Amino acid sequence: MELYKIIEIFVAFFIIVDPVGVIPIFIAITSGASKRLKKIIAYRALVFSIFIVFLFALFGKYILEFLGIDLNAFQVAGGILLAILAYNMLNAHETDIKTTKEEREEIREKLIEEQALWVVPLAIPTLAGPATMSSIIIFISNSQSVLEKVVVVLSVIISLIIAYYFMIFSDKILNRLGTSGINATTRILGIILLSISVKMIIIGVKNLWYK
Repeated sequence: MELYKIIEIFVAFFIIVDPVGVIPIFIAITSGASKRLKKIIAYRALVFSIFIVFLFALFGKYILEFLGIDLNAFQVAGGILLAILAYNMLNAHETDIKTTKEEREEIREKLIEEQALWVVPLAIPTLAGPATMSSIIIFISNSQSVLEKVVVVLSVIISLIIAYYFMIFSDKILNRLGTSGINATTRILGIILLSISVKMIIIGVKNLWYK
């Protein structure tokens, strides 16, 4: 397997998971929590997200077949979803594909009493959201070898681990970069993700057209 292909897969999932974009979301929904509680929430979100990754990597394609959904059509839909996510990243918006303002407000009010943040909205849909799930199915289905499938899974897991450390050190990163720095980084990643989504849509449409 060529090195450029490995890099391409990793970059794609790194941008989809968007560790930088997780920072303001994590800070907002864990406001008022102790450092110990923040670490617990981040760790559980990581573990649950990895579970989701394996679930969709192993059974995602069969779920589509059971529902009668064509993989190429799903690829086009996934590409459109990534394009929407990229558009919001270009505008430095916290897209509702990940978490809504209402969700963050509700979570903030119940943070001390309930510690289920690691499931919603951190694991789902912030870390392992629709874009991540759909991309896993598409990349795994299009993989030409077992090695490539392994690279896909490892790329997502490594991206999630990076996101975990970004959450752990979110306060320090925010102080260093500032809001403008995080927004600038998010926009750059958004441009790259938009290119990936366009390529995904074109391949899906081409396969549907000549099927």
